[in-house]
Amino acid sequence: MRILVLEESKSTRNLLRTRLERAGYTVDTADNGHQGFQRATANVYDVILSNIAMPHWDGFKFIEAIQVVAPHLPIMVIVPASGDHAVRARLHQYPSVLGILAEPFDFDALLKRLAAVPRQTHASVNKKAKIVCTIGPSSNTPEILGKMILAGMDVARLNFSHGSHATHEAALAAVREAEKAWEKPIAVLQDLCGPKIRTGPMQGGAVQLSAGKVLAIQADPVEGTAQRFSTITPEILADLLTGDPVLLDDGLLELRVLREGAREVLCEVVVGGILKSGKGINLPQTDLSLPGITAKDWQDLDWGLNHSVDYLALSFVRSAEDIRRIKQAVAAAGKRHLKVVAKIEKPEAVRNIREIVEAADAVMIARGDMGVELPAARVPRIQERIIQLCWELNTPVITATQMLDSMTVNARPTRAEVTDVSMAIKEGTDAVMLSQETATGADPVNVVRTMASIICEEERHARPSAEHFRELEKDAAVYPALSAVAQFGAASAILLLDPDGTLYPLLSKWNRKAPILLVTGSLHVARHASLYHSIFPLIIKDKLDRADMVLRSLTMAREGGYIHADESIAVVEGPRITRRGIRQMASVQVIRMERE
Repeated sequence: MRILVLEESKSTRNLLRTRLERAGYTVDTADNGHQGFQRATANVYDVILSNIAMPHWDGFKFIEAIQVVAPHLPIMVIVPASGDHAVRARLHQYPSVLGILAEPFDFDALLKRLAAVPRQTHASVNKKAKIVCTIGPSSNTPEILGKMILAGMDVARLNFSHGSHATHEAALAAVREAEKAWEKPIAVLQDLCGPKIRTGPMQGGAVQLSAGKVLAIQADPVEGTAQRFSTITPEILADLLTGDPVLLDDGLLELRVLREGAREVLCEVVVGGILKSGKGINLPQTDLSLPGITAKDWQDLDWGLNHSVDYLALSFVRSAEDIRRIKQAVAAAGKRHLKVVAKIEKPEAVRNIREIVEAADAVMIARGDMGVELPAARVPRIQERIIQLCWELNTPVITATQMLDSMTVNARPTRAEVTDVSMAIKEGTDAVMLSQETATGADPVNVVRTMASIICEEERHARPSAEHFRELEKDAAVYPALSAVAQFGAASAILLLDPDGTLYPLLSKWNRKAPILLVTGSLHVARHASLYHSIFPLIIKDKLDRADMVLRSLTMAREGGYIHADESIAVVEGPRITRRGIRQMASVQVIRMERE
């Protein structure tokens, strides 16, 4: 049986370790709550023995955190002999608290209690790929967001296809409150609506379209019937040509254009069904003159520039020029540095994928509309190709849409969904995204916890490909130190001194084995880095020389539970001028963490 002991006092910690090991148990220790949480999520334990009074997350905060990621893991709590009755009463409210021990210890009673604890079957959740969660009515409170952060959320997505500026401002404030409470930088992704084409209102909310019938789509607003309906984007009608397919409601219904017209288009119903109000319209074979960035998008961008968002996602990107226009607007505003994410969902984007990836700061494979605009059978290969291209060009990539869709209402995912997430991780995606599962789902915390467990299981079996080694060999001439540390298998973690945030994207590409502890003085850099695979930020705002910065970083990393005694740590640094005036390109130093 494996036990984790959380105890601030070194003498008490050593006493517990000695007596428990003598009884045949395997024991790990931690000296504060946050360190204990990192250990508990990175390893598998059968029971946790925790003092209620600890620094950097006390016992209560630790218990709350553990109940999110491992709700069935038993915890035995150590309290002072005098034991405050209010403390004991509060502890009894936690279902995972197996027992309360008073100091000094009755080891016979402790060993008897431990002997009755069954072996645990939970898995570790120290993932390296990141999770993007859409925020909505089910997840817009600091309490729920805090639990989602503990379960594995790294990026919060605000979907501007829904909601008002006021609701998004409240959600953003809740994210920042939870971020501060649990001491983990969270990137906020503002997802612009883009030129979303929808139907107008339908009579009674829905109408039946029958195959073989003819109907009209008109520019002027009208309450829709089986004979005619309108669209909220009448500009598209002039672009439709005879024979063009018109897909409705994510492709569930299909029309074909019979007669063109700028104000009215006649169509035949090819695949019928129920058409509800405000459903999406996809035009996979039509060259649209509609601008890629709408008036609403520009208004929403202005909101983002005045609030603490970190990434800006542009919907329905068709060319690299769309990305450049947004970047120019952000730069001209001069308010804050927003990184731009290109959402790949149009056939034109797939055709222009290399230029778009080169222009964007990140890419999202938006498989929902992509699977309607293109044959669904092509989506898996397109996904694989984009992930590979993003890795080659060192652009982080998010795989999105319907990843755990059944968990919107169910407590467990389908086997197909588990395989889908696992394959995306195997292909090398930097992040996976949850949409309605966390925005409107029944249990967003459980969804994030499930996603994290799938990621961890796949990462345990990950192996670098031959292509990976070829790319490393090619890059070694340009970045010898960084490529060298990526192949240094003995390091348990990499400490990256990168105050300006220029090196971590490169090391994220090359290293997918060990966690990269990014040392930076900027919260903004730390939030940006939260999207990158294997990156875990440490924020040190003090201006220190190199030696003191390394010592402070190692202390923070140890106290935070990221590194442990007897482990080798690779310290990586970029260009600088040394004290003796030597121009350093980069350096790698290997440090072994000693026991206290």
